[in-house]
Amino acid sequence: MTIKLIATDVDGTFLNDQHQYEIDRFNEQLQELKHRKIHFAIASGNHYSHLQMIFGTKSPIVTFIAENGALTMDRGQVIAESRLAPTIIQQLLRQLKDDPNLQPESIHLSGQHASYMNEAEAATTTPEIKYFYNNLKLVPDISQVDDHIYKLNAIWNHVPLKPKTDYLNAKFPGVIHATASGFGSIDIIAGGVNKGTGLQQLEDHLHLTAANIAAFGDNFNDLEMLNRAKYSYAMCNAVPEVQQQAAFVTRLDNNHFGVLDTIDQILKQN
Repeated sequence: MTIKLIATDVDGTFLNDQHQYEIDRFNEQLQELKHRKIHFAIASGNHYSHLQMIFGTKSPIVTFIAENGALTMDRGQVIAESRLAPTIIQQLLRQLKDDPNLQPESIHLSGQHASYMNEAEAATTTPEIKYFYNNLKLVPDISQVDDHIYKLNAIWNHVPLKPKTDYLNAKFPGVIHATASGFGSIDIIAGGVNKGTGLQQLEDHLHLTAANIAAFGDNFNDLEMLNRAKYSYAMCNAVPEVQQQAAFVTRLDNNHFGVLDTIDQILKQN
């Protein structure tokens, strides 16, 4: 085992269900990883400022694959980014609103400067939405937002998401990549973009290969990243499809900090 980079999803993977982690334990691991010249990266569907909110004052993490691979950052510098074209955003908004097979409860745009939501949908703002979109701006019409948009997020309550992701990807073949990201939401980013492509961009930046990477995930939006990394770990609480495609399954779930447990094992074996 020769691991030079560890990449992990956040919610349902690194964090427990209360959005917490064992800070002191992880910071000790980070020190040891740094000593051994092993990089550590967060790979999430969340926007960059949300990830900074989670980790910024707690742990010295410098590398992030945000927006499901649409924005890769290292030490505050943009390594790579992929935006949704304005014309595609308009088409998506119309499709989501008018198509009876879609019509989500709420829609959010994740941009360079903020996240955006229609004022008319403010009543649907749950504590989870407030948590994930800590930079949320309510606007009269999100179709008029002027920002670099990395991701469109749509939320449905209590319905299967995979049929909707398949439907959206079939409606916009090659143009978008729709993927279920947990908590009843679907993330839509530019076609050909995912956590796997973000990981590849990071590999190139750090002069590594997939053979040197361990990755952790629990949901459909982690599949491309797990398929790319040689040492792919599905959480034992992951959806069955993810467990089937990963090389390994963690001994402990996210509520018992299975990522930290596996990092301990990696440090013993690497």
